[in-house]
Amino acid sequence: MKTEFFTFESHDNISLPAVLWIPEGTPKAVLQITHGMTEHIGRYDALAEALTARGIAAAGFDLRGHGKNPGDPACAAFGEHGWEASLEDMHRFSAVLTERFPAIPRFLLGFSLGSFLVREYLNRYDDSLTGVLIAGTGHQPGFVLSVMAAVVKTQVKKAGFDRTTPLVENLSFGTYNKKFAPNRTPSDWLCSDDAQLDAYRADPLCRPAISSGLFLRLLESMKRTGNPEIYTNVRRDLPVLLLSGEDDPVGDSGKGVQRVEQAMRKAGMQNVSAKLFPGARHDIFHEESGRQAFQVRDVLTTWILNHC
Repeated sequence: MKTEFFTFESHDNISLPAVLWIPEGTPKAVLQITHGMTEHIGRYDALAEALTARGIAAAGFDLRGHGKNPGDPACAAFGEHGWEASLEDMHRFSAVLTERFPAIPRFLLGFSLGSFLVREYLNRYDDSLTGVLIAGTGHQPGFVLSVMAAVVKTQVKKAGFDRTTPLVENLSFGTYNKKFAPNRTPSDWLCSDDAQLDAYRADPLCRPAISSGLFLRLLESMKRTGNPEIYTNVRRDLPVLLLSGEDDPVGDSGKGVQRVEQAMRKAGMQNVSAKLFPGARHDIFHEESGRQAFQVRDVLTTWILNHC
């Protein structure tokens, strides 16, 4: 595997750190990865190794306010217009990969925060994707999301768009963590692998909190992507695989993932499937101790190769 680090320019002249993992020989496919909230693209090295070992190239970049990008190291933040800008960043990065690997099947993966960006992305852009993988996603009733958004708006006024508050921390991550009480860490909901969880918490490129504004934009996206109408512009035959841990609170222990699948099918998408991993929590890519992460990598890689 060859690893290349580079930057690419956004439409508003921001240089975003990116990485490309390349297998030996001509790639059979290329996977574009959109990472999750508070983390960074460098955490996908193990997945990239599994992909490149089977001839698949992988690439991604640090989302705005994440990883190596500037900003408060204690708080991930997109900025007031960062959600829309990030969708455009994904589109421009897709063009970079298309230019680098012309005529190679292209796939898109979004995890957690990235899963909601990908779900909106499908409605915005027709990038001639061969397939889409959506991991760590979920669905909540619209009225619940509206009430939460109203509360978070008060926190935006209180602390500013790119700062967090104790209430935002409790509503965003604290609620999920209660499912796994008594808690060893504030991040127990992410995965059950203590070593991986400790590595995440010690990673200087992982920001421990999210801003009020980013949480607000996420809630707004969750409401939009919960409406089947958002998928009416998506190709009916586009293969989509939903991946989630059976104990993931974001996916309501699988029930929310099933509702996403139903919404896509209701919109007319004909090639949607879901895979739940027993014993896995939210971050299925780092559940190493129970070998779920190995299973995830195998399922994901095999699915890509079967759809090339």
